[in-house]
Order: sequence, then C-alpha cells, then structure tokens
Amino acid sequence: MAGVLDTIGSVLGTSNRDQINAAKDTLYGIQQKADQTTEANKALLGQYLQQMQDTYGANSAKYNDAVAQLADAIGDYKDFEYKGNLNDFLDPAREQRVSSAMNALNNASAAGGNRFGSSYLNKLAAQQQALASDEYEKAFGRMQTDRSNALQEWQTGQQNINNLTNLASIYGNDRNQLSDALSNYYSNMANANNAALQTYSNVGSGLANLEAQKNNGVFDALGGAAKIAGAIFA
Repeated sequence: MAGVLDTIGSVLGTSNRDQINAAKDTLYGIQQKADQTTEANKALLGQYLQQMQDTYGANSAKYNDAVAQLADAIGDYKDFEYKGNLNDFLDPAREQRVSSAMNALNNASAAGGNRFGSSYLNKLAAQQQALASDEYEKAFGRMQTDRSNALQEWQTGQQNINNLTNLASIYGNDRNQLSDALSNYYSNMANANNAALQTYSNVGSGLANLEAQKNNGVFDALGGAAKIAGAIFA
C-alpha cells in the first residue's frame, strides 16, 4: 500500500519520499559516526586509566603499610637520654694494676732503705694519683664512645621517622593522583554514555518525524488530487 501511495505521489509530483529517505540516511550516518566516536573515546579513557594505574598504582598500594610503619616508629620515639655511669666503664682489673704498681714502688724503696721517708710517701701518693687518673681517663673515653653509639642509634631512629614520613607523603600523593584519575575516568565514561543516549534519542525522534512527514505528504497529495478530480467531474 505504501509503495502504491508513493508511486501516486511521485506521478502527481507531490511525494517527498526521496528527500526524506536521504535525510534518514543522513541520520543513520550520524548515529554510526556517534557510535564510532563513543567507542574511540571509551578506548582512550581506558588507556588513560591504565596509564594512571601503571604510574601511581604500585605506590598507592604501599600507602597503608607506610602509614602503619610510621605510626609504630613515632610510637617508639623518645627524647635522647643517656644513662651511662662512669663507674660502669672502669676496668675491673684496675685494682690489681694499682696494687702491682704499689708493690713495685715498695720493693724499690725498701731496697734503697728509704721506705718510710717523705720522698717515698710523696712518690707513693703521686703514683696512686697517676694510676687513678689514667684509669678514670680510660673509663671516661669508653663512656664517651658508648654515648656516641647510643646517640647515633637514636639519630638513626629519627632518620627512619623522617624517611617514613617522606614515603607516606609520596605514596599518599600517588594515592590521591590515582583516586582523581578514577574519578575522572568514571565521570567521563558517564558523560560519554549520556551523550550516546542523547544521540540515540535525537536520531530516533528525527526518524519518527521524517516518517510522519513522508506519510503526511502522500496523504495530503491524495487529498488534493481527490479535490481536483471532484471539481473536474462535477
């Protein structure tokens, strides 16, 4: 029936079938191009997301562990305090060395016959003082070494806290970058889908309107022809 109507419209010069079919082909072409563009955009978005994952994903995954380590390190932090005592570093054998030195001095003085003279007593006091001074000087040196080692260990702990702070900051930044990338990806994907739906809607409406115009054009032509025929044969 539609073909007959189109033929009559063409004979009468009033059919718009060819123009409307051409317009419909244009709309189909627009739809096809829109589909191709949508798929290309989605592919680009997928590549973008993969690139962001490759760039920031590894460090982002390390963020929670770095924060936990930092929390532990800060929890163990204390101000530096050295509790060493000089007596702890005196050589236990010092008394024996002092005794040996005193015995040697006694023997030498006894052999010289002046063991109880003032010269002997002065030498004895000087010897004791020198030995004590040397022992305490060595003990002090050992204590200072021990303190330096303790300070270095504390400073290493401080540096570890600084390193973990920097790592947590780097990993946190990468985590934010990846989060932003995911947000952009989903937002742009939603926009692409919405644009495709809008295109489908517009093309569908356009096709329906064209189809209606084609049918109306033929029926209007038939109505006009009927009026002309009625006037001729009246």
